[in-house]
Amino acid sequence: MVNCWAPLCSHNSVRESCSFFRFPTDVTLRNSWTNTVRRAYSIPSNNSRLCSCHFKDSLKENGPSIFAWNENKIMHFVSPKKT
Repeated sequence: MVNCWAPLCSHNSVRESCSFFRFPTDVTLRNSWTNTVRRAYSIPSNNSRLCSCHFKDSLKENGPSIFAWNENKIMHFVSPKKT
């Protein structure tokens, strides 16, 4: 059985129909995923995986971006006025 490494996610390979992706071996990309997941005081092992529910369109190439703590957040960017 495989469990999702993301906090607040209880998906596992027995109950869910989603796919599970290993963390990249490339150090830069791996660190990027780890920082995006924001799991405090934990480093993913070679066996750690994220479920496809955390990826836009369920594609590994998109990188993880969908997490419970990001729901209901609205980002408003106001461009500075030119003077």
